Amino acid sequence: MLLSKIAETLGIPIPDQCTDCEIGALCSPESANENDIVFLSNPKFAAAVETCNARFVIVKNGQTLPGKICLEIRDPYVGYAKVAQLFEDTNPLFGEGFSESAIIDPSAVIHESTSIGPGSVIGANVTIGAATRIGAKCIIEKECKIGNGCRIDSGVVIRYGCSIGNYVIIQSGAVIGSDGFGNALENSVFIRIPPFGTVIIEDNAEIGANCTIDRGNFEPTVIGNGVKLDNIIHIAHNVTIGENSAIAAQTGISGSTTVGKRVIIAGQVGFVGHINIGDDSFIGAKAGVSKSVDPGSKITGYPARDLMTMRRIEAAQQSLPELLKDMRKLKKELAELRTQLGHDQ
Repeated sequence: MLLSKIAETLGIPIPDQCTDCEIGALCSPESANENDIVFLSNPKFAAAVETCNARFVIVKNGQTLPGKICLEIRDPYVGYAKVAQLFEDTNPLFGEGFSESAIIDPSAVIHESTSIGPGSVIGANVTIGAATRIGAKCIIEKECKIGNGCRIDSGVVIRYGCSIGNYVIIQSGAVIGSDGFGNALENSVFIRIPPFGTVIIEDNAEIGANCTIDRGNFEPTVIGNGVKLDNIIHIAHNVTIGENSAIAAQTGISGSTTVGKRVIIAGQVGFVGHINIGDDSFIGAKAGVSKSVDPGSKITGYPARDLMTMRRIEAAQQSLPELLKDMRKLKKELAELRTQLGHDQ
């Protein structure tokens, strides 16, 4: 990878003290060779970066390191993310074209630049855009639409009628368009409610391994542009997640909940259904969210409430053992005082 390409990606010129050259890899300080590049976003790693073999370092504006060629940008961690994509291997894992063992319905319309791995099944009237990579043993059922430049990893199931945008990543084991948990109860017997909606995943979204996204009952379940889902997340029927929101692992969102834009949700959060989570909110780990959340809120805990209130509650809980001892001591002293007063009378 040419240094000029890296500099162009970061939006900066090549540093004055060097000419264009080939960069071998993006590495950790521990494994870097002389012509590799590393990044420094946390000061506690400064010593490791300064003493590593790499000559090239992505650093914060105004920062210099002795003996290093520094590529200065506002946020080195963002720079790391952008440069990492340059070094990512985007070749099809099972080779170009359509595997001989793939089963492809004759009515499917698939761009010639797409690759399909062994054992995958493509259903009737499926459309797949250019340069999409489909792994081994994927199931893409009838009437699905998949855009350009997607990465569908091995073992993904995309059920009938779902729509996937451009440059979407869906990791192994994910199921898109499963039936929601819909039942009516009559005389203690559950009666299944079949869904008639679909799932829409918009451009640049990423779906982690073993996520399940249920189809809507009538209207679609929608995963917005740029949404990032960690592994093992359940999105129920008719949920809508706004653009550029991010959700960590083991979170579950009940039906018909709307998550706004740019919302950050930590791991193992549980949401009841039919609530609204406002734009730019933050939900802390293991929160139990039972009611709607205003835009810009920061909440955590079970039940979820204001973040700083919960921090004070948690701090107070640390003192409970000592408070209990003090209370017992006071009760004993009070009893002794009452006994003394009774004797005096």
